[in-house]
Amino acid sequence: MFAPATWRPSLPLLFLSFLALVAATGEASAQSVAARPGAVDGSWLWVLPDTANGLRPTQSWHATGSTPSGDIYVGGMDHATNSALYRIQPATGILSYVGDAKSASSAAGNLKPDETFEKFHTRPTWINDKIHVATMDYSTIDAGYLNERGSHLYAFDPASAKLTDLSAAEPGGVSAPHLSVVTLAPDPVRKVLYGAAAPTGEILRYDIITKRTTNLGRPKRYDAPYLYAGRFMWVDSRGKLYFSAGNTAYVTPYNAAIYQHIHFYKPGTGFGELTGWHLHAPRAIETGQCISGGAVCYLADDQSRIYRFTDKGPSWAYLGRAVTTNETAWVFHVTADGKRAYVITTQSTAPGSVPALYEYDLVKKTSRRLCAIKDIDPAFDGYDRNTGYNAWDNQGRFYFASFPSARSPLFGKVNVRVTAIDPARLKAALGVP
Repeated sequence: MFAPATWRPSLPLLFLSFLALVAATGEASAQSVAARPGAVDGSWLWVLPDTANGLRPTQSWHATGSTPSGDIYVGGMDHATNSALYRIQPATGILSYVGDAKSASSAAGNLKPDETFEKFHTRPTWINDKIHVATMDYSTIDAGYLNERGSHLYAFDPASAKLTDLSAAEPGGVSAPHLSVVTLAPDPVRKVLYGAAAPTGEILRYDIITKRTTNLGRPKRYDAPYLYAGRFMWVDSRGKLYFSAGNTAYVTPYNAAIYQHIHFYKPGTGFGELTGWHLHAPRAIETGQCISGGAVCYLADDQSRIYRFTDKGPSWAYLGRAVTTNETAWVFHVTADGKRAYVITTQSTAPGSVPALYEYDLVKKTSRRLCAIKDIDPAFDGYDRNTGYNAWDNQGRFYFASFPSARSPLFGKVNVRVTAIDPARLKAALGVP
């Protein structure tokens, strides 16, 4: 099996480990995949397998997360019919299918005829000893969402190895009628799970104890019926939820006086705004990671402008930009010591643009390009979109998902690729100090 300290098995050993797993569990081989080393040391790759009920996972949107034990969860979807959840157990290097929305809702008696589950657009989120994901079934920012049934919330229990449709117990069988959920934020102390709704920007709160969702509404200052909801929210030690909205890449016009700063929801008080917590561009917070038990959070927009939240105070600071060429960045991972962040870009329409890995020094506020993603392994050719944040295992490796966009000749033809990176080993292999 895998040696967790080094995680450097040979390909024959990988194959034998995989066969042993299949023999022991009785799983079909199509449901589990062994890691293979990338062409450059310090990297490992998987391809998400199809599901038994016919889903081909060709996309993955902000759907990579981790648990306190270091297990990694990844959502894969086709952006049309269904979404599935997969788990990587670093001790073995095996990626396995653990459930999908359609099957879980059907098992709960909560599947309507012709109902679809386009995306798990939420980072798999750990609370109450379970991983939670929610569905987004309408991506356009307009009134068309009213034709959809609404978001389902699911929980995967590692102890029972079961994905459950929690919304089956709610009135109407959905967490939010008509709405989609694009991000989740846990408050384990108060046992609630917040969600941001699209396309209205309303804030939802799911109570773990009562198993009910409450629509808390949205800030009164919002001046548009439909808007871009920020893809990352966080909760401080006082139970205050912080969030943002607005992105001129998707919705215009944009009133900077309303949207270009952080908003909050405080239990018992309601919504408020922090106009001094300024965003340096008309871009909502897209990714983030809290470290040291939430004492510090690092956040970024989709053009890699990085901010720091400090719970003591609390306080807010702008740190700089990892990539200055207007490249889109949906991958953001911060080391546990808060010294470095790793950013991966998505290919843009600019001449010469290629997805690349950057290292940002959070102390010195300097950035350097480490390599193009296709330099890590030739299999990345044609995979021009990369997503995933705050997904680290317990051996110092971060994870991200890659898939082809509509500009790629591979679009819709290949499954999502998941990659683990050990930054220390990868830099050594690249000859980077």
